[in-house]
Amino acid sequence: MNSISYYPPSPAQVPQRFTKLPSSYKIKATLAIAAVILFFMLYAALVTAMVWLLYQAVMYPIVSINKLTILLKIGAVAGAGMLLAFTLKFIFKLKNIQPDNRIRIDLDKNPVLKEFVMEVCRETGAPKPKHVFVDPDVNAYVSYSNLWMSLIFPTRKNLTIGLGLVACLNLTEFKAVIAHEFGHFAQRSMRIGSYIISANTIIHDMIYSRDSWDNALDNWRRADLRLAVAAWVITPVIWIIRQILALFYQFLNLVYSSLSREMEFNADKVAISTTGSEAIISSLWKLDHGAECWNATLNHAYLAGQKGMGVDNVYHHNDIAFSKKKALITESLSQMPLDERGGKLYFSTSEHSKVGMYASHPPNDLRETNAKTPYVECELDERSAWELFAEKEKIQKQLTTLVYEKYLNNTIKDPVSADAFQSFITTENAGAELLEEYHDAFDDRFVFPPTEEKMLDLEVDHLDLSQQVYELKSQLKTIMYPINQLKDQLSTIQAMASGQSKLKTFEYNNTSYRKKDLPLAYEVVQADREDRLNNDFKDWDLRYFGTHYHWAKANGKDQELLKKYVQHERITSFFQSAIKVRADLMQELAKLQEQGEVTEAVLNLYADRVGRSFSSLNADLARFTAEDFVPIPNIDSIDDLKESIVTGGAFSNPGRSMFQSGKFDQLMHELEMAINHLQRIDKRSMASILQFHEELKKS
Repeated sequence: MNSISYYPPSPAQVPQRFTKLPSSYKIKATLAIAAVILFFMLYAALVTAMVWLLYQAVMYPIVSINKLTILLKIGAVAGAGMLLAFTLKFIFKLKNIQPDNRIRIDLDKNPVLKEFVMEVCRETGAPKPKHVFVDPDVNAYVSYSNLWMSLIFPTRKNLTIGLGLVACLNLTEFKAVIAHEFGHFAQRSMRIGSYIISANTIIHDMIYSRDSWDNALDNWRRADLRLAVAAWVITPVIWIIRQILALFYQFLNLVYSSLSREMEFNADKVAISTTGSEAIISSLWKLDHGAECWNATLNHAYLAGQKGMGVDNVYHHNDIAFSKKKALITESLSQMPLDERGGKLYFSTSEHSKVGMYASHPPNDLRETNAKTPYVECELDERSAWELFAEKEKIQKQLTTLVYEKYLNNTIKDPVSADAFQSFITTENAGAELLEEYHDAFDDRFVFPPTEEKMLDLEVDHLDLSQQVYELKSQLKTIMYPINQLKDQLSTIQAMASGQSKLKTFEYNNTSYRKKDLPLAYEVVQADREDRLNNDFKDWDLRYFGTHYHWAKANGKDQELLKKYVQHERITSFFQSAIKVRADLMQELAKLQEQGEVTEAVLNLYADRVGRSFSSLNADLARFTAEDFVPIPNIDSIDDLKESIVTGGAFSNPGRSMFQSGKFDQLMHELEMAINHLQRIDKRSMASILQFHEELKKS
């Protein structure tokens, strides 16, 4: 079959001058150019001033030679030299860093993809990419092959395509995304971006970076005052320079952010001219689903790796995950309202995409408005974008190796079969649908099943247990309603804080919070939500777990269920303890940091406190015994359980040397990972209990 047959149709009619740059784009591009020129003029002036200052310090004659004038001369030269070094050192830090999480595709061995890319270039009028790369993620982007060379010479750009993106789009949507990226190829303002990136790198390092130069200045200030006078003189000068640059840094980013928004709208127009209005928006909507599948696949690869299981092609399993999600996607599409502008209405609120490649782009609803002004009709090609890759499996396996090395810090020597790995995923997901069935009532809270004594005291109608369970499920909607409202309030606060919402104030409990008060508002709303999660379920939990306990007792399975309840209580208690230890230790560390320099004795006291905390956690871990253990999905033994929480089954304790050896950071990272693992184990344990409850109904 001719490769061109894989190229989706283009719109029959596109309005004239559809991709013409609007005046707002030109104004913002001009402003960005002016800002870049102003920065480099300011930077050149700063360097020139420091050179002049050093020249004056060296050449200024000593009228009267004595110890004081010699010290002043040396101090002046050294101070001016330090200031010049401060302004110049960042230039030498500029590097042409290229991503290490991608591989280059040989287009000659993938002729269909090559012809596809060339055809998009011809249709958009964009120059051909120098190279085409693939990386593992839900991603696509354009980059200069040499960022710093692009500041001076015309430099060809590279195209990077994420395999996670390929997995979730049809051919028309894939064409839309690639045409969007080629829209950037044709934008001259991309070079402005190169200058702004360069300027930002210099400014950011001058403001925030601390290196050997800062250490040298600190050591100089600690010297004899007669030698350190110049160091104390230039310190406020450095502070003033940094404050001025910080303001310019904010201004430069504001200008570029505004231009970047226009660049994205224009690139969308380029995509629409080749695929119509629907494809670029449906791809944006689908990419969130694709990202969920890819993140879940990565997580499964990580968890399986903990058990020594690895696979040679994770994308096979990602494709399975997305194929299972297709029914949900199809149903969601069918339920979408029609858009009076044309097609479906995908986005009704100013939410940003969850996908990293679009996180900094304009809100989705504004992109949809831009795409449908006017609406351009086009036929869709529903075939998978994988059709373009002749070496699909080879590329997938190459990137799988890279994923294990770069993302999971693991190497798979003896991969298991695809069936065995998929079996692990199936087991890991067991019961997930039941958690959703309960309106996520077991999420975001610590669930403690009641004691056997309390459940025995509970009065239940043994003749109609199934009806009681049905009524309990129905009550969840009422309980969850205010909790979900508070969750929406938290989302509103986050949207305001990130600039995604146009609201000026946040109203809550008859109190108005301005933008500067949003952290306090978040804290108040979060506390109220936590209070509801902890208190509103107390009676419901007793009746829910108690009813199922009596049901199990009637079937002679009460002790089996009770063991699950007891184990879940222990897991949740340990989870809670780990979170409390992290919070307490970080709070104490913050207090120490506020004190500035602390004595070795104080540091030793804190190290002892850290050691006791982790020893306490290890003691709690030791209380999990083989006799009481009940298997959890993908956790088959007590050793598996402990290893799933922390590598080696116990936390390390490096003693008082933890700060000198850098072991403190490792220890806190170990705790952070353990908390993440406990969240998964807690959820798996709850799902296992719900599955047992379902089996009771069948019996």
